[in-house]
Amino acid sequence: MKQAAVALYLDFKSRPIGEYNADRKNLQIFLIASVSLAAKAMGDLRTDREFESKMFVRREKLLDAEERILRSFAVQDSIIPLPELVLRPTRRQIESMAEGFAERELVSSDEKEELVRRCHSHLDATVEKGLAPKTSYRGRAAGVMLNAVRDLGLQISEMEIARAAGIDKKSMATNTNVIDALLKESKSPERKER
Repeated sequence: MKQAAVALYLDFKSRPIGEYNADRKNLQIFLIASVSLAAKAMGDLRTDREFESKMFVRREKLLDAEERILRSFAVQDSIIPLPELVLRPTRRQIESMAEGFAERELVSSDEKEELVRRCHSHLDATVEKGLAPKTSYRGRAAGVMLNAVRDLGLQISEMEIARAAGIDKKSMATNTNVIDALLKESKSPERKER
């Protein structure tokens, strides 16, 4: 844990003051990001919007700080294994996205439950096939979500999924391609057995 904290400290110390937010010091951004990650890891229902609006942090700065915190934990993962540390926020991100779609009436309550179930199933399959735990949890959630949406024939666009995950179109395409390949690989043994 100490090594992870040192790695994180050295990361933000090397950045100029104000890089994450012109009105706040880097440390404040990292503290907010750590609270945001802790909420996701514990399954708390708080959303990114709450952190953005109540703590006045722009989404891209919050996301960047979250990813740096996760990478710093690669130094030592004896408390919570790194793959599990990253998977928890990914699952929470999936649930948050599905809740947002339901609030906007893009899916029904039943469809939301099935969407989350299918996403978790796809996520488990991709991790089993070797999806790197250090990749962005938001990108992973978006890629898995797009696959599940296609499977279920739901009318949710790629841009709506990318927006809900807080990533851009390019990141969305990259993560979707990686997940597509891993899901095809996970299904291929089943085809051979039949």
